[in-house]
Amino acid sequence: MEINNDFPVELVLMNTEFYMSARQKVYATMRLMFPFFWRPRGLVPSLADLSVTDNVLAKRDVSLPVRGKNSGHHPLIVAELAGGKIIGDLRLVATAGDAVVGGLQGLFGCADPHNHYLLHRRRLRVPKYWSGTALLLGTANSDNYYHWLLESLPRWKMLQAAGYVLYDHVLLHSKPLVFQDETLDRLKVPREKRRRLSKNFVHQFERLIVPAMPFPPERVSPWACAWVRSLFPETVSGPEMIYLARPGIGRRALVNQPELETELKARGFVSIQPEALTVAEQAKQLGSARYVIAPHGAALANVVFAPAGAAVLELFHPQHKKSYYLSLAEACGLRYACLDGQPTGRADDHKLECIIDVSAVLEKLEQASRCDP
Repeated sequence: MEINNDFPVELVLMNTEFYMSARQKVYATMRLMFPFFWRPRGLVPSLADLSVTDNVLAKRDVSLPVRGKNSGHHPLIVAELAGGKIIGDLRLVATAGDAVVGGLQGLFGCADPHNHYLLHRRRLRVPKYWSGTALLLGTANSDNYYHWLLESLPRWKMLQAAGYVLYDHVLLHSKPLVFQDETLDRLKVPREKRRRLSKNFVHQFERLIVPAMPFPPERVSPWACAWVRSLFPETVSGPEMIYLARPGIGRRALVNQPELETELKARGFVSIQPEALTVAEQAKQLGSARYVIAPHGAALANVVFAPAGAAVLELFHPQHKKSYYLSLAEACGLRYACLDGQPTGRADDHKLECIIDVSAVLEKLEQASRCDP
């Protein structure tokens, strides 16, 4: 449900047979009749830049109580907005006057937010008003296990440190996920206060409480790791050598995973399918790990539960490389190495397949064992 707004709809309608499809004509006409095509009216660079003119009721820096340090280069701000808005399923935060707040949600890590597509797309969204106090917890990508566990959940500690212990709504991504509910149960968030926001609405709240992201992009903070681990204090004697298997479906696949698993099993590794386990079970499995090998993917977020000094080997498709887990390993005191696979053919945005050199994996494992503490 989108339309390009680069030129006036009234002008476009004069030339519909040349420039617009039938569906576009319907949406363009609706834009003239109904105020449902939300658009931003300015950009505030960050929470720290909000002022009273943005209907800010309160703004607190919780850096010291949360991480034990002063604000530094990434202040942990929590702001309370009168009439604040969430656009769609957690994509954007906006003030009552429709000024988008940068550095958050879909604009997190964006070097040029003014030109980000989220500020220029036009989607049919119905205004929806919520009374009471709403706490923003989920990030824009919080339907992903990594982004939920390490970017979203630590915001709860920030909200609590700012004094927001009474609330009416906790705002979440539209997609219901078991791992989210499990962790929210640990936080004792009542299920009747969990709000999954639809992309079809501009959600406006009487009072919207917005925490900053807990750390800069791909720079995981030790305090966030320690706090996540504190949610799962159960200890158990799990396997010391773990391979986190990735299903052979979806966008990325390790073609020769069975061969790799066979070689690793012969050396004492246990293969685990994280998506079949609860978060608590994953925490227990990783709690005693000395070696963890896995293809790049959200399951690697579980190394947050591994003991300090454990060795992590991440397997990449060379055309899809991120530094999330290097940063996570550093924050947790883990040893980190990575290895690129060999693409099996032409890659595109829909399918990335590769083959990993099993002998190279075993060599990396041998190198790690020689450096054991």
